[in-house]
Amino acid sequence: MSVSLLFANQVNAIVYLIPLLAVISLVYNATRYEIPEIIIKRSIRFFFTAIIIMGALMTLLAVLSWNL
Repeated sequence: MSVSLLFANQVNAIVYLIPLLAVISLVYNATRYEIPEIIIKRSIRFFFTAIIIMGALMTLLAVLSWNL
């Protein structure tokens, strides 16, 4: 499988992942807090934390499966 095809598949997954994660973080924090400023602040923090964790996991899995 070519590198460009693998990259295209990852970009497609990321396009769906980012809005889904934004909605999940908003809904999760809206169920915990009532003040809109706190909801937005915590949602942004949760969003970036989740992006960093998922990016680290994706990198780890890519490194582990490099020569399989």
